[in-house]
Amino acid sequence: MVELPAQRALRELEMLSPWFDASAPGPQGPLPEGLHQPQPARLLIVLAPPRVGSFHLCRLLWGLGYGKPTEYFNPHPIYRSAFGRWGRWGSKDWLRTLVRERSATSLFSGRHLFATKLQPFQRRGSYRMVLERLLRPLRRSGQLTADPPFVVLLQRRNWPAATASLHFSRCTGAYDLGLETTHQGLPFEHLLDPQALSQTCAEMAFHRAWLEQACRALPPQLTLCYEELISHQAEQLGRLVGALEPDVDRAEPWIEAVLRRPIQREQFPWDGKRREWLQQLEAAVIALGA
Repeated sequence: MVELPAQRALRELEMLSPWFDASAPGPQGPLPEGLHQPQPARLLIVLAPPRVGSFHLCRLLWGLGYGKPTEYFNPHPIYRSAFGRWGRWGSKDWLRTLVRERSATSLFSGRHLFATKLQPFQRRGSYRMVLERLLRPLRRSGQLTADPPFVVLLQRRNWPAATASLHFSRCTGAYDLGLETTHQGLPFEHLLDPQALSQTCAEMAFHRAWLEQACRALPPQLTLCYEELISHQAEQLGRLVGALEPDVDRAEPWIEAVLRRPIQREQFPWDGKRREWLQQLEAAVIALGA
């Protein structure tokens, strides 16, 4: 059996780097004009509520060449500033540049894919409206294929744990690996405050309701579960490849090795304390009946 070394985990803010743009200079200098213009790409959307492992899935998709998904439509100033290099955030020209700069090529077929992670309320309106506002300018410009968007819904079986993680992130500002702060929505001293935790529970319920409505209106092509993705990665990624690229022969040994390739887990000196906080918060969420 072919074995591949673990992939280094890309951090959330690393995914925003201009070094991952198609026009980024390589060792030989900038690309000649026109050589970084990809052919039309199929749109792949990772649809997920917060704290269900969506960044883990995005990192796995980067490794497969299934686009370079991250939160391109996150309205937070960090994201808007980083992606402002493509023009006015959210404009038609910005969208077109985004797809040109961040499409990738499938390792299995050579097809071009543009992928993005989309969470509830990152853009105004219903999911159907958000999707239409994305598709219209991109299809008119010839940057997307005529195929319908391929939507992967990522869920989590343990919702109290997801809610605990959301509350921890809101109080610490740490949404990624470790404790790097990007946006602290609540004071740290509210970490175990019942009223603040109830607010977080209501926020998670709001996210889940939006997603349920979205999936009734436009059912996703594939639903993945975070816990199964962790315990049976190759099998779950194989389902994704089979649904997105059914003509790929997954019996090839090298494909199995790619699907099984793990992401390296970094160790931090505060991991134990973080786990203790999350366990306390999960128990508190359960006690609240959320």
